[in-house]
Amino acid sequence: MKKIYLIVILCMASILSVVSQQKLWEVDLKETLYEVGWIKQANDGTIIASGAKGLVGLNNITGETIWHNKELKAIDKNTFLNIDGLPLFYIEYVSIGGKTRGLILNSSNGNIVFDTKDDGYKIRNFSLMPDKGMILFELVKGKERNLMSFSLKTWQKNWITPLGETKGLLEKFGQSSFIHHGPYFNKENNIIVGLKEDIYALNINSGEVVWHHKADKKIKALVYSDINNSLYLGIRKSKVLTVLNPSNGEDITPGKLKLRGTLIDVRPDDKNNLILVETEGFNIIDPQTNEFKWKKSFKIEFLDEVIPHEKGMIAIGKDEKDGTIALVNDAGEKVWRSKVKGYSYYVTPTNKGVMYVSTERSNILDFEKGKDVWDKDVKFKSIPAVTYDEKEDKVVLFENEKGYKFDLNTGNIELFAEDVELKEVKKKTPLVAEYIDGTGYLLHADQHISLLSPTGELKYTNYYRPAASVDGFLKMAQTGLNIVGVDLDIQGSLDNINTLTALSNGVYMRSEDQTDGKSNSTVVAGMYTGSEQGNMSTVFEVTLTRFSNSKENRSHKFVVSKVKNDAGTKHFIYMVNKKTGTNDTQIELLDKTPNYLIDEIDNVVFINEKNHLISSHKF
Repeated sequence: MKKIYLIVILCMASILSVVSQQKLWEVDLKETLYEVGWIKQANDGTIIASGAKGLVGLNNITGETIWHNKELKAIDKNTFLNIDGLPLFYIEYVSIGGKTRGLILNSSNGNIVFDTKDDGYKIRNFSLMPDKGMILFELVKGKERNLMSFSLKTWQKNWITPLGETKGLLEKFGQSSFIHHGPYFNKENNIIVGLKEDIYALNINSGEVVWHHKADKKIKALVYSDINNSLYLGIRKSKVLTVLNPSNGEDITPGKLKLRGTLIDVRPDDKNNLILVETEGFNIIDPQTNEFKWKKSFKIEFLDEVIPHEKGMIAIGKDEKDGTIALVNDAGEKVWRSKVKGYSYYVTPTNKGVMYVSTERSNILDFEKGKDVWDKDVKFKSIPAVTYDEKEDKVVLFENEKGYKFDLNTGNIELFAEDVELKEVKKKTPLVAEYIDGTGYLLHADQHISLLSPTGELKYTNYYRPAASVDGFLKMAQTGLNIVGVDLDIQGSLDNINTLTALSNGVYMRSEDQTDGKSNSTVVAGMYTGSEQGNMSTVFEVTLTRFSNSKENRSHKFVVSKVKNDAGTKHFIYMVNKKTGTNDTQIELLDKTPNYLIDEIDNVVFINEKNHLISSHKF
């Protein structure tokens, strides 16, 4: 799929003048659209321009108009969605009479392949299933939930099936899916989805409801096992785990799956078993009998998570002041149990043991006895910025003016940089790290960009004054800690929690894009371990977050900044070289809130100038 990055700052169109790069083409859409409200780029490269007189598709190479739909006027850009990996996009059109239509268009020719017309449906999310030859769209109609099957063979709707009404307000697109569990496919190839309190099984060909199960309370866990063709259901505050026959929804619970606490999760392991995790402990379900394998569940205080591993099962208990990490063998017996000071907000297995990061300390517990691997604890005051040094085969962590290197082979950690002062970077600045081959480690946030050498030397540090206030755009969550009652000021980029995954040996490789409908981040690179794509575990993933006024590709970071001088205040788009920190190219803006697109594949920027001039510039 073509990697396309988009920046739209606020809701205003841009008025730009361009210097220091080659203009490839320019088209005036004044007569065609009167005013261009926004531009976006489809997966096939087509530039989509919306205006007062319709919707236009432009050839991204020549600027030629490919198609023009005069009916679809003044489309809200917030409804635009690229359908992952396909030349399709979704928009919503509001007629003069106030009726809303949801449409899916072919970006290559402008043809409408799906139209809700007067039915009142709106798309809220989708699941792409190429192995099944379809896309499952989640539609809403008022409070009514609907599931639509869209064929990838005919590019037409197969069926739409209502799934009841929601009790609360349905959230806006991209923020939430009303399908909380699944979709799963049983041996009859029926689609099984779990909603808030409902489970539906649908015929994949007709969309007919095969069976429907209504739970008393919210569904906490729903897991389908193809080993024994069983569906495991956990209900909030229920003391029983229910087993359903996925063919007809019949209750086939053997009667011995009583819970001692509150259900947390049911998840498969790598040995064809199911791990049942509850607040009072965990046990293993034998899929052949649907009964517990152990006579007694393994108990651990404040149990929050169980991670299956070749060395055993890693049980993690999390509490505000003290936690516990234990290794349990296949018989449900303790190998070791270690106390951890503080709330462990990140725990993961590595080659040398179990690595944890808590509010008090960080270390690795060896697999043999659960003893510290590192001679000294490392304490992070905020979530560290994380990247991977391919040449040294080490994980690099940066936080609080200090840089650390974690050796993947020996398990050792070294402090390689101290007292590194980054310009305008504070404790709460959400820094992200990136490895620059042959140069060092890029440390950056929305308006910050710095480079640290492998020896700990600060090569450069830059801060770009934002063109407009971005308060409210970049407020970071507390990683869910406040929800569980932990009084902790953990700040930092949540992308770094994603990069802190399974630190072990692996293969560095490219990763796939994520759909805009489900994430605001794009995975551009990652390291994984395993023999084949389908069985690989993530070591880390580097993601690009869609900030409100900066963007980047692999060699440069694009930043919008305002500069004050004797002539007054000017605004620029800077193309900053990651290796040198220099501004290789700049675009002077006549408006501080620009609308432009960056096409990394062709190294081109597309600009919406004066609300009617669309131009393409080669960097």
